[in-house]
Amino acid sequence: MGLLDIPAPLFSALDGWLAGFLPPLVRLAVWSALIAIVSMELYRLLSPQKRIAGLKTALQRQQKAVSQFDGAFEEAWPMIRTMLGLALRRVAVVLPATVIGSLPVLMLIVWLDGRYGGEYPEPGQPVAVQVADGYDGRWVDEGRGTPRAEITTDTGAPVAEVPLAAPVPVIHKWQWWNALIGNPAGYLPDDAPMERVEVALPRQQLLHLGPGWMRGWEVFFFAALTLFAFSFKSLRRIE
Repeated sequence: MGLLDIPAPLFSALDGWLAGFLPPLVRLAVWSALIAIVSMELYRLLSPQKRIAGLKTALQRQQKAVSQFDGAFEEAWPMIRTMLGLALRRVAVVLPATVIGSLPVLMLIVWLDGRYGGEYPEPGQPVAVQVADGYDGRWVDEGRGTPRAEITTDTGAPVAEVPLAAPVPVIHKWQWWNALIGNPAGYLPDDAPMERVEVALPRQQLLHLGPGWMRGWEVFFFAALTLFAFSFKSLRRIE
């Protein structure tokens, strides 16, 4: 597990409870609403709302003055410089709270991709396995135990077996970024002759209409998240 995976057990437990009476799309809507509220409230608590409101008002006033100015550019430049300074100050003021407020969303996205992303195929269904470094791969799922990818040389000699403890399409050696985002399927050993193994696992389809790229969890979740976030921001009058 990486740092962003820490709340994953809590997410899984809550999602398992919701699964008892809600279908996947409704659960995604619930998740998007909950995380929008948490993120926006965290941003509101950590950001200087009065100062942001003051900078916003001053910036709007300066923008209006610049748009109504009818003199030479040299005379307008001090006004433009003031306007740009106000805009940059506003960005600097909101940036720390924005970054911290986005962390719950990022943690949830990492978990959602593992929960609603790939899935195991039916036992016996052929799945392509790609291996770098000149090796061949074969998908093995006997309907019991953990499915695996068998790695062989081009002559068919066995090299390694790579179990997929979770339906994740890429298994690789541990990299530094896995300290932030772990791979739930595990990693290749450091002494493995190959660097990565790619398995063409099918993606879960939560929507059954439209092109393939919009049938997964991503489009629906981000659309719902945007809607809930802006609605809550307006309701709470968050700057």
